[in-house]
Amino acid sequence: MDALHVSRLTAGWIAALPGEDSTVVSGLGVQPLLAVLAEVADEPAYSELVEAAGSRYGGVLEAPGLRMALGLWTRPDVDLQPGVDRFLPTELRGVLTDQAALDTWVAEQTDGLLTRMPMELSDEIRLVLASALALKTTWAQPFHEFPRNDRRWLSRADQDLDSLRLHDSAAGPLTVATVRGAGEFDVRLVVGDGGRAAVLTAALALEDDGISGAEVLAAERPAPGVEVIESMTPVPTVILSLPYFEIDAVHDLLQHPDVFGLTAASDASRGHFPGLSPEPLAVDQARQAVLARFSATGFEAAAVTAVAAAAGSAPRPGSKALYVDLDRPFGFIAVHRPTGVPVVVGWVNYS
Repeated sequence: MDALHVSRLTAGWIAALPGEDSTVVSGLGVQPLLAVLAEVADEPAYSELVEAAGSRYGGVLEAPGLRMALGLWTRPDVDLQPGVDRFLPTELRGVLTDQAALDTWVAEQTDGLLTRMPMELSDEIRLVLASALALKTTWAQPFHEFPRNDRRWLSRADQDLDSLRLHDSAAGPLTVATVRGAGEFDVRLVVGDGGRAAVLTAALALEDDGISGAEVLAAERPAPGVEVIESMTPVPTVILSLPYFEIDAVHDLLQHPDVFGLTAASDASRGHFPGLSPEPLAVDQARQAVLARFSATGFEAAAVTAVAAAAGSAPRPGSKALYVDLDRPFGFIAVHRPTGVPVVVGWVNYS
């Protein structure tokens, strides 16, 4: 699983979404499906899918704290090509009977964070290919929770000044505050002066380490969302304050077929997947349901993506602090620390 390919797919998706409202997406949930479809497609769908996926199918990301799964369901009379076993073995396949069976799989694979397959099952649907992921991590250092402006608010003081970085980006200066998880996953909180698409796509494209919080504090360098204050903490800290958030969304991937390489594949005038089944099949639905929850103790996220084919301490004064108060729109990226792969990416806008 390549971080660059997932980041590029996610950035293209974010850029295509209209508006500035809170939302969340998982390019990681989509990429394996596109790669699988490319393995069994003919032209021109093959080239479009390979370009969108960025690579051939290489399995799903495996890491402690993250569950990822693929599933394939077909009508009893739909034959599959023998080559399907290479990436969708028998144990990942089932018979397409009713919505309840699909919903049960979703609940099991996401530990109950999601409960429904994001598609409408009809008699015309011959096949469903889906991915599911569930991420659960606890913070290495938890937050304190308190009420503010009729919301649940979270705050903590972190002595690691390098948990905050200032970056020059295509969208201008970006402040990135990293909340480290106890396992292999972190959440990066991103603040900039641009809108949702500009900030998030720029954050996904960052390639350097930027300027450390220690340097920002020493020079009192301006950074979006950051104020240098006198603190009651005994040593310099990053004081991070933000609202508890829980964001869910359902996306129709076919509203942006060029982003996902689905333009040709959704043309119902012919079949596109001879490596999957001798029956001519075209993509009829492609949707994702996704949820992200940031609390005082940790972060949880889940995403299900489905493609359906139809025929056709005590205070002490004296130090300074970097105060990051996210009482403004901001982005978040849950990242697998060892590889840099973004799991879910979103925007919080309570204004």
